[in-house]
Amino acid sequence: MSAQSVTNEWFCVNRLLLNAAKTNRVVFSLRDTQNVNDGMSSVRFLGVLLDPKLQWGEHINSKKLAKNLFVLRNLASNVSHKVLITAYHAIFQSHLAYAILVWGHSAEMLTVFGWQRKAVRVLAGLWYRDDCRQAYRSLRILTVPSLYILENLMFIKRGGAHFETHENIHQHDTRYKHHLVPAYWRLRRCQTGPGYWAIKFFNKLPDSLKCLQLNQFKSTIKDILLENVFYSNEEFLAFKF
Repeated sequence: MSAQSVTNEWFCVNRLLLNAAKTNRVVFSLRDTQNVNDGMSSVRFLGVLLDPKLQWGEHINSKKLAKNLFVLRNLASNVSHKVLITAYHAIFQSHLAYAILVWGHSAEMLTVFGWQRKAVRVLAGLWYRDDCRQAYRSLRILTVPSLYILENLMFIKRGGAHFETHENIHQHDTRYKHHLVPAYWRLRRCQTGPGYWAIKFFNKLPDSLKCLQLNQFKSTIKDILLENVFYSNEEFLAFKF
């Protein structure tokens, strides 16, 4: 019996109806899965395109960002700066920030970040080769890496009780006793996901930040990210608090 048949039977037993027309079966694997996935390259789930190898290339659609960048360039000379900023958040940042927790570690993130820098130069009236770090700061816009860092930290903060610290597994009074214990990942691909980076980012924070209440934690972290304009995960991990 196929997985879809088992699922359909469960739905029937529980008096639910499975919409077969909108249901897809996909096998996730690092190996070639075209045969078992009937040649399907990706499936859409809650607005996210999932490919069998979770490489995120199809979800990160640069064409849409290019189209919205064109819109911003046309608006720049026809609307007020306040309206332009509002348009940026509505048609550009909302798109690149969606589900960034799951795809922000991928190589395609650099492409998205490149498009964002082009958009920020439009907002700040800069030439296409001008450095835009200061523009990020003055416009109070988070870089793509900073958006990813913020989402990871909030992921940990909201579910902190589900993560073990070193003091939970041994009684030694070490300087890292409040650090979260990273999970063991057999595959390199798994070491680039949120389960890896979220713990790494959170362990970087001083204890004085970790203990803040949720809203204050988010506000404080966001201010740090806005002020320091991180261009990569490594820049954040090298930052001295």
